[in-house]
Amino acid sequence: MEIFQQPRSALKEMLFGPWELRHQCTLGLHDPQSDVTVWLHGLDAPRNVTYNHLMACGAPFTICIGFDQAEDTLTKEAVGLSLKFHESSGNQQLLGEISLRFTSSLHIGSRVLCFFQAATYQNYCLPRRYLWTRSLRETLGRHPTRKGDVAITAHESRAMAVFYICPRPVVLVSVAEGQGGNMFPMNVMGSVGNGYFAFGLNSTRSAAPLVERAGRVVLSSIPFEQASTASGLRGNHRKPSIDWTQLPFTTTRPDGIEVPVPEFALRIREMHIEAVHRLGSHTLFVAKTNRDQRLSDGPQFFVAHGLYRAWRQRNGLDRTEMS
Repeated sequence: MEIFQQPRSALKEMLFGPWELRHQCTLGLHDPQSDVTVWLHGLDAPRNVTYNHLMACGAPFTICIGFDQAEDTLTKEAVGLSLKFHESSGNQQLLGEISLRFTSSLHIGSRVLCFFQAATYQNYCLPRRYLWTRSLRETLGRHPTRKGDVAITAHESRAMAVFYICPRPVVLVSVAEGQGGNMFPMNVMGSVGNGYFAFGLNSTRSAAPLVERAGRVVLSSIPFEQASTASGLRGNHRKPSIDWTQLPFTTTRPDGIEVPVPEFALRIREMHIEAVHRLGSHTLFVAKTNRDQRLSDGPQFFVAHGLYRAWRQRNGLDRTEMS
């Protein structure tokens, strides 16, 4: 069998490149991440929105950006808006871009949240020939969507890959309801400015209605070394409640916090929900922070698309805090 292994590996490398490419890779970064900068083009001068945007919905793939109320009309009428993803250091290489199509807006307090879908996209992390062969393999290998999972198109999947060139933090969400509650991982989230924070949860799973009823959550930032432990709780999204004593780690209740949080949390943010907005497959929650406390420091659990890791490998920048 070994006689055939070498030619097969050479053919695979010729078609797809020498990089192992997962849809998602795990990174250890200090928060806020400073690897990739996201710029909004098309209004006036380019705006740095690295810490003022998020993916709001999976299907249809929807991006949310926060603006001042006075910019509402300007944003709706703008033509040629796009997000551009640049390397933050070095020569600020352009890694990808997504052209935006305005769909709707939501007014909340001093902010207007504008929602966009991806009209077109460009990914520059790998040479075009490798992107094409990998996309073809992905299309041919697509499996039917399981009940409760988000069914996205090939176009949305590739646009989402560009969006996740920018590393996104993962937190554990604690939510209490009566004597019960839940804890689950989340990365569909981000600041939208002026103290507002938004996050999206799959509308078909139990976590979304639980959060809506509770009206309050606690987000715990996760050390990089606890990434696999936190990821192991993803099944909790489907559970209406859990037994806190069955979690695979010790929890604590800091002063003033009424819901258990991981003892290893780097940072905890208690938030109250101010608005609930349904967008396709996801429910978007807009919140304000009541309490923000940093408990420790160190590399935090982030995720990015495997294409970003491949780009780092091509440029000799792959970090040790990555898997």
